[in-house]
Amino acid sequence: MDYVDSLLIMEDDDDDNNASGNHDECSEESAGSGGPPNPHTEPTPDWCKCRQCQPMAQEIENKCCGNRNCITFRRRFEKLCLDAEVLELCIKNRADIRNDREDNSTSSFRKAAYRQFILDRYGYLGKGNRKVAPSCVVLRVRRQYPSATGIYMGFRPE
Repeated sequence: MDYVDSLLIMEDDDDDNNASGNHDECSEESAGSGGPPNPHTEPTPDWCKCRQCQPMAQEIENKCCGNRNCITFRRRFEKLCLDAEVLELCIKNRADIRNDREDNSTSSFRKAAYRQFILDRYGYLGKGNRKVAPSCVVLRVRRQYPSATGIYMGFRPE
């Protein structure tokens, strides 16, 4: 069991001991419904299995997580890729390693979230090696950390 999994188990234990008995946070995941319905008005593309993807700007970005119950509804994804405190620490760590100034913009939070997802899914790739995050992941991160202009960079292969 890795460190992150142990934290998630501890968090689950805290939820079980909640005196108010309010378990709304976990109800979608435990209900097995695959999470809330697709927030988009457009129909789900044929290549999507999780019903949370939408067509992206570049063809290479039209990729699904491949799970019937979308990966973006899992507690691990929410903790590693959406939690502001975790992402802030990732940003600080990266700035320290690269000797850059710390940038806490929503753009930095999105990039940190994508890095976290790719690291969790594929492990360390090495300099210049990139993977495309699934459409559902990108859209969920963009909803959590939106651009003020509504303009996003998209995947860059280099």
